[in-house]
Amino acid sequence: MSDSILKFANKLEIRYSFNNKSNYMDAMTKHRCEKEILTLIRSLADMLDVKLTVYNEPYDKEGGFREKLGVAGESSRSISIVLNLVMQILTRPSLSVGGQPLMDRTPADEEEMQRELSKLRRELRLKTPGATPSHRLIDLLNASPRFCKCKSNFYEALKGYPKVTKISVRELNEKDRNRSGSLEVKRDQFDYFILRSDDLPTVKDNKATIEIISPVLKDSKYRWKGIYNKGGETIDFYMQDEDFKKQMFEDKISFTSGMCIDCVLEIARRLSELGEVVNVSYTVTTVIRTRFDKMEIVTPQGKRHLRKLEAAYAGFVRLIRQRYSHRSQTLPCSHLSTVVFISEHNSIQSRTQ
Repeated sequence: MSDSILKFANKLEIRYSFNNKSNYMDAMTKHRCEKEILTLIRSLADMLDVKLTVYNEPYDKEGGFREKLGVAGESSRSISIVLNLVMQILTRPSLSVGGQPLMDRTPADEEEMQRELSKLRRELRLKTPGATPSHRLIDLLNASPRFCKCKSNFYEALKGYPKVTKISVRELNEKDRNRSGSLEVKRDQFDYFILRSDDLPTVKDNKATIEIISPVLKDSKYRWKGIYNKGGETIDFYMQDEDFKKQMFEDKISFTSGMCIDCVLEIARRLSELGEVVNVSYTVTTVIRTRFDKMEIVTPQGKRHLRKLEAAYAGFVRLIRQRYSHRSQTLPCSHLSTVVFISEHNSIQSRTQ
């Protein structure tokens, strides 16, 4: 895109208010914050297939330090949506008063977010009148680990610079007039954005299948190696099912090349500096069955695990029947997915009894 034809119909103003009348800012802090703003803009633009280019513009107004980003692209309307999402996400807290995430994000939430993004992308592509992000999409984006990390980096940089008392953002048009209201975050609210840890909640895969490459029976501090069915990746994992290790050690279960285990797999995760979710470790807590060729053997602990699931399923169904028996309501998707998940285990158990 040539500089000679750029038109900045959309601009984002970031204002840093100070505890004095100066209008200069520490360069390292400023660039750390700018990096996270640009990451938010680029990530959201990519998610919505919006083509844009961001430039710095000079600002001559007094009162704190103001940064003005001129944004050019093919669709001013689409760019405006991206910038407003940036403003919403940047100024919405990630954490509660106790430092806990405001939303416990689940795989179902990620799937819902992708559906909402796809819907908005389509509306923007077709230039649908009134196309705008839903409140639900904003909530889901705000809870995205990637964006939570961006916000945490941004406010952590500002917290370490006592001069800043608050930040405010607003969208401007090509004549530097307001296109949106101003959103602000005061210094005493910064902690609601700064993550206490990069560790994420452990994910439990109750239907994992691992082809064992090399077992370790003698020392529990060493990890086993296997091929995980999700993506076919080779993983190193800890085996915490002591009953299974004992069964193998006593030759009640013989290891054979190509042997697979169906198991409960816990995946520990954390956020990288770039906000990417990284799997840190894998741990098998329960081996449900072993499989080799067409032969399947359900372990005693696997049977106990399946019985627990069956009992949980029965109790859940009773609860749902009580709640919805006298209503003409549709079963919520979250409840439906739980029923499907547990019923799948029941069908597996019935085939192995």
